Amino acid sequence: MIVIKPHAKCVSVVCFSPDGARLASGGYDGYLKVWAPTELHKGVPLWEADAEDVDNKLGLDDDDDVFELLLDGPCVTHAQFTPDSKLLITSGWEMHVRVWDARNGKQKWDVVKPYGWGGVGTVTVSRDGKHLAFAGGQMGAAERVFITDAKKDAPVRSVRGHDNACGALASGPDGFVSGSADKHVRFWKWAGGPPYHTLALRGVVRGLMFDPEGTRLAASGGAVVMVWDMLPPARTGARRKPGKARHFRGHTDQVQSIDFAPDGRTLASAAHDGTVRVWDAASGKEVRAFAPGVGPLHHVAFAPDGLTLAFGSENGHLGLLDLGD
Repeated sequence: MIVIKPHAKCVSVVCFSPDGARLASGGYDGYLKVWAPTELHKGVPLWEADAEDVDNKLGLDDDDDVFELLLDGPCVTHAQFTPDSKLLITSGWEMHVRVWDARNGKQKWDVVKPYGWGGVGTVTVSRDGKHLAFAGGQMGAAERVFITDAKKDAPVRSVRGHDNACGALASGPDGFVSGSADKHVRFWKWAGGPPYHTLALRGVVRGLMFDPEGTRLAASGGAVVMVWDMLPPARTGARRKPGKARHFRGHTDQVQSIDFAPDGRTLASAAHDGTVRVWDAASGKEVRAFAPGVGPLHHVAFAPDGLTLAFGSENGHLGLLDLGD
């Protein structure tokens, strides 16, 4: 296990590029950092950016902190590489979705959340790399989900979304899903329109993920991970819908993040109980559990080889776990 502490505050997201050459971390300190996974122990990123430089972007005075208070301070909330590994897309409380050159950190373009309370809490890229969806908001306020094309100056459209803040999105083969503090998961087409299916959960949805083949959907609510088999469509042109939920129990505090292994057979979860747990996706049996000893954990991601897990902690840590040990 390798652990460094590159962020001053919570590491809100970690993700690998699909080619495995890069690992990105973003934090509540507003910084985005990109690493060579094999060189993480050196603690020197390939590049980094003040991705939520609110004062600089908006021309605020140094003593004008009203805007930052409204945004709950600068924070990189989510990050995802495009399928070709060339671009890195981030979201944050500044209400922007930003697109970076993954090789050198040059900002390519950004999209501003058109309206609504709160910043952008989550973003997802379509499996063909052509579309983006993003959402966020504030607790207690209804939130729309915004959709745009993955190119500069593309028009932004939106769907009605949720009755509360939306903090989880995931792309699947038939579209994408959104999860919210209103305790619902909704299924959407990239073209927009009403949701074609809705799931009602018992708690706030904090994590969402399809397996690589789109045959399973996982979500986290409270200390429980739920997995649904996606049933084949009943007729030509129809979309897959989830079957009966299976509940994976073992965490003792809220699960913040989940991720499927590249082969879809296992699922990892990171929680505020300070553990990363690996589950058999079919049976729900716990395969392994890790306690890095760095406090509550906030995010987890599989490397493309399926042999390594990256995790981020509430206290600014970034770590790698070797599943082969």
